[in-house]
Amino acid sequence: MKRLDTRAARSAASARIIPLACAAAFTLAAGAISPALAAGGRAGALSIGIENVNDSPLKAANYRTLLRFVPRATMTVDRVYFGFKLRGANCWDAGNAGYGAGDGGLMQVRLVRIDKATGLPAETIDAETVNGCTRHDQAKAEVNDQIPVLVWASLQATLKAGRMYGLIVSNVHADPARNFFSFNAPIGDAALAGPHGRNELSRYAKGAVMSLDPREHVAWSEDSGSTWRYGKANGQYPSYINDDDINHPAIRLPQYGFRLTNGNTAPGQPYYAYSVDCVGCTVAYANAKVERDLTEVGGYTAGETGIGTLTLKNLDTGQQASCTPSQGHGFRKCSLPAAVHVAPGQSYSIRATGSVELMKMDYSQRVLFPQVGTSGGDFTAHQPSPAPGTNKQDVPNLWAGPRSPHVPN
Repeated sequence: MKRLDTRAARSAASARIIPLACAAAFTLAAGAISPALAAGGRAGALSIGIENVNDSPLKAANYRTLLRFVPRATMTVDRVYFGFKLRGANCWDAGNAGYGAGDGGLMQVRLVRIDKATGLPAETIDAETVNGCTRHDQAKAEVNDQIPVLVWASLQATLKAGRMYGLIVSNVHADPARNFFSFNAPIGDAALAGPHGRNELSRYAKGAVMSLDPREHVAWSEDSGSTWRYGKANGQYPSYINDDDINHPAIRLPQYGFRLTNGNTAPGQPYYAYSVDCVGCTVAYANAKVERDLTEVGGYTAGETGIGTLTLKNLDTGQQASCTPSQGHGFRKCSLPAAVHVAPGQSYSIRATGSVELMKMDYSQRVLFPQVGTSGGDFTAHQPSPAPGTNKQDVPNLWAGPRSPHVPN
């Protein structure tokens, strides 16, 4: 099994942050759209949907991974963060794992525009080439000498809200088979990942997960980017839910963030997962941005034991309602007997009596993006009372809908 190591958390270093979801920044929300369109896109995306994390070792010159992303706000950046691991390279547990080898390879990252007509990479905006172990050590030093699950590429650009961009990651070492690193990404069930498993070009497509724009995805190439593989073929090897459940192939999903030129950080999609179940857990979503009457609740489980009964509660008014979905693997939801009203600024919680997957914020993620799990910004979900062995920012896979109160239409 390929999985990221976790490390015990210590006090997070202070960091400067920026919320992305202020009304002025949400150019995606500009203009009225029909209710049918509003049911799709980012506002219709589930806020959850990952079960584990897998790597794609870049140990051949013709391998490429593409992380396609859509910024929520216009921003000027000097770093883009993404999942990375090279355990087994000389700089970390040499020879004892298959995520890296030798000197860690020569990581080349290109920031590219995406052709909106084809969805394919177009011209390069900026690029960086750096030794894998060098960047690993730099990232480690910035998170109090703990093992990082993210590194960055130093890329200068002004990114426009609502436009597609891509990171193309490759290993340009002269001997990549013996000197390499891995691109890492969280995984979700391929059958449930909707538009992220294909070259989706509509920002209003339905079925998005992880609060992503439906056009966001990870793709893989073994011919130097001439063609790209999507869905369950979007990595160097196949992935499966629960590590080896061949009935549930998995796909790699985007995880990324930014550092702005003023030093602030901004999470794009901050969560990983480690095949951890959360039993009898509660998630709270703070500070709703738009008014909603929430009529359904749901959860995600990779097992068959069931998520139990779900209870939605407005934490400001006390209004609550419960229902019990059909039990079993996957996204399970039910309709509430009465809608629970949530006004702007209010918070609500969802509790499951059974078991759901847990989205994780590892130590380095919490240091980089300390605003995640607070009432400001785009990612307000948190555990009011963290389950044993978890952190407040670790999020049980629970949601309420049908449209997010945290994303305007």
